[in-house]
Amino acid sequence: MKVTIRAAAERRIRGRYPFGHSGDILSSEAGIAPGEVVDVYAETGPFVGRGYFNASGATPLRMLTWGRENIDAAFYRKRIREALKRREGRVTETNAMRVLHGEADGTPGIVADLYGDVLSVQFRNAGVERHRGLIVKALQAELDAASAFERSDTGESGREGLSDTTGTLWGDVPARVAFFENDLELHFSPHEGQKTGFYLDQRDNRRLMRSLVQPGQGFLDVYSYTGGFSLHAARAGAKSMAIDKDPVALAVLEQGARANRVEVGVRMGDALVALKRLEAEKRRFSAAVIDPPTLAKRRDDVPRAKRIFSEAATSVLRMLEPGGVVLVSTCAHYIGVNDLLDAARIAAAEAECDAAVQDITFQPADHPHLLSVPESLYLKSILLRKES
Repeated sequence: MKVTIRAAAERRIRGRYPFGHSGDILSSEAGIAPGEVVDVYAETGPFVGRGYFNASGATPLRMLTWGRENIDAAFYRKRIREALKRREGRVTETNAMRVLHGEADGTPGIVADLYGDVLSVQFRNAGVERHRGLIVKALQAELDAASAFERSDTGESGREGLSDTTGTLWGDVPARVAFFENDLELHFSPHEGQKTGFYLDQRDNRRLMRSLVQPGQGFLDVYSYTGGFSLHAARAGAKSMAIDKDPVALAVLEQGARANRVEVGVRMGDALVALKRLEAEKRRFSAAVIDPPTLAKRRDDVPRAKRIFSEAATSVLRMLEPGGVVLVSTCAHYIGVNDLLDAARIAAAEAECDAAVQDITFQPADHPHLLSVPESLYLKSILLRKES
């Protein structure tokens, strides 16, 4: 089957940008099933590549290759091997990592995280749904995973005309998946947690914040989820406190604290309300993290998200000891480093203090960022030091 793209889109897509939006499509042959692999041609005639096509999808065209490769089991196995090679020696002191990161690994619509020998998978578009049998077999063949489960319930499925799907893909998936990060045993409930199970993308930042706390110091983990930051800080001897509104996540955090023989205090509820209460209690901290879930799924959401960051950071800066540090982090593609800096600047003014930028960090090596895919850069964090 054949799809033709407009001349205005040809240079962008030939430049390895993998998305063809509705306005980029000049014509498509009749009868293309949702997610079917199509040959893509330029308006002027030449062949461009192959990709999934879903005329009614939010993004109709998703490029797979700029050659004439067959999109079969061998194709998916090769892409998995290439992704593993890309990560060799770059993910250390843990047995958990992201093995497929969508378009950045040449596997649009597939996100796969490996925790020890348990694999978590998301299928995010009609193309991978159509090829799910091939993809599952390729994952089984290339990865040393005793079991695998699916969490294709991110909300993206509906935009592709698919139903949310969860369940076991193969093997005996444990009710509680355990893995290690540095000297901590971490775990999650595969069928109850958010996303694919655990936020692996904050691994480097967790290690960074752990290195900045001393025994006995107060550490505040805002929007903690299952408390990876809190547990690392507690292992370093800090007095950790976690804030989150998800009771399931906080229960997992408390189980993790017991398993690692550390103490973490928890506050359940809205983060901004909880911060105001801590302020009223005149609590003090030497380090903190503000790491909310995605606050901007569209560009129009950015102003509201910045206000939330500013309000949270104002409260945290007021409670930080002089010389204390706070990491402000976003997982939203539409929120840039400059947006975080603007929000922090407003917060410092409101808190009547000054703050210095100590570091700016991005996602780790197992969440690759391709220059040709700007959307693959999503995690940005700024580390601030309270100066006065």
